[in-house]
Amino acid sequence: MATMILNIYKKDNKNEIDKTYRSESYDLMLGTVEEFMQIIDVDKLTDNTEVAKMVIKCYGKLKPLLKDVFDGVTDEELDQVKIKELIPVVLSIGTSIVESLNLVKSGN
Repeated sequence: MATMILNIYKKDNKNEIDKTYRSESYDLMLGTVEEFMQIIDVDKLTDNTEVAKMVIKCYGKLKPLLKDVFDGVTDEELDQVKIKELIPVVLSIGTSIVESLNLVKSGN
């Protein structure tokens, strides 16, 4: 999995980053995969517009997943994330899930 970055912006200045979380290597747990699959249609992960719609529609359900991926991030901080920056994170998680499932399928 590639490094994922989650920028948290200041409440009083939406253009200034307050804090950055990084997830260098993340082993997806079965429960995380299950939650993600309930939220995101992996067949639409190639379409940024569709991913954005899914993120907006299911943001409340994405929060626990993001808190699992980015250790230490809080609900309040997640409210200060720009949607356009969240899309690549969701794509990266989805890609990792698909790659993991392909490894299982191929027996590696």
